[in-house]
Amino acid sequence: MIDPIAKLRSPSGALISVYVNRRPPATRAALVDLLKPLRRNGGKVMRADVARLIEQAARIESEFAPAVAMFASHRDGIFEVLPLTDRVDEVAAVGPRPYLRPLRAQPRPLRAGVLVADTVRAQTYIAAGGGFHEVGEELTADPGKDNYGGFGGYEEHRMRARAEEVSARLWKQGGRRLFEAHQDQPLDLIVLGGHEEALDAIAEQLHSYLLALPQGRVVVDTRTLTRPELTEVVSAQIERARVENTHKQLDQLVAEIDRAGMAVSGLGPVLEACNARAVEHLIVAGPFAKPGVVCDGCGWLARSGEECPICALPVFECHDIVAAAMDATVEAGGRADIVSVASRLDAAGVGARLRFNYA
Repeated sequence: MIDPIAKLRSPSGALISVYVNRRPPATRAALVDLLKPLRRNGGKVMRADVARLIEQAARIESEFAPAVAMFASHRDGIFEVLPLTDRVDEVAAVGPRPYLRPLRAQPRPLRAGVLVADTVRAQTYIAAGGGFHEVGEELTADPGKDNYGGFGGYEEHRMRARAEEVSARLWKQGGRRLFEAHQDQPLDLIVLGGHEEALDAIAEQLHSYLLALPQGRVVVDTRTLTRPELTEVVSAQIERARVENTHKQLDQLVAEIDRAGMAVSGLGPVLEACNARAVEHLIVAGPFAKPGVVCDGCGWLARSGEECPICALPVFECHDIVAAAMDATVEAGGRADIVSVASRLDAAGVGARLRFNYA
């Protein structure tokens, strides 16, 4: 989603980036308000771009995406409209490069494999990117008769053992479906649903690769469970996994900083690491942002300056140098995330794990 947009460039420095939420019937009013400073201070060509962007309000309201990102520069032959899967912090910016922070703040879609089962039925699903679809038809099993009888309970024991074997085979078949889906496109977590006393036994039938993934469990009555109810409980498990993963990333970063290892914190050290192409994973605490300057030639980042010390080109002012650091990290092959949970990183605003020691 981001890669083609990240490559957009405006030599004239007139690329408008605007993010707006769908809010009928007030989307047009929101766009007018966001773009008012550009219309007032920009030249004739920029005012034409602003007018074209505002014209998109009807299209935005007619579609179902909760938000859109738009990028426009008539001078450079650029006009892109990108539907988004989540709402955004509304903003408009202008410069030689697209402003991508709101895009990078969009939650990374997690792909969950779901197995809901009891002793005689099993259903498998994939939940990803807001979608929820069933993998194959419902699996069923015949556990045999339940009027055991027989001498000394022998028949009852034999039939119970057979029923357990049949159920285990059913759960293994469901797990095999999820493993095949995992091989086609890796899963981020597994969600098991069923009666509480059966969940451990269901999990035992999963492939070891699936058992290594984060696992959520939900106690449900498989006989009365509806698709909307299942979608809701799975979504909650996905969000829980996302929060747990965020805490894990923050804990790893803070621990590395504390031991003066391969990590730095604070905007100055992070910008130096970005300039050295040394950042493996950059993490930004919530809305933390500061102004700075960027060289459009080599991408050098700093809090201030007029000329790039690397290639001697003039630099351009950037209202959010943290967003530029995120772009530089991704362009260099690293990863950049914005986190919303409270942590010790809040005081520094930004931190980074390094791929090598650049000092």
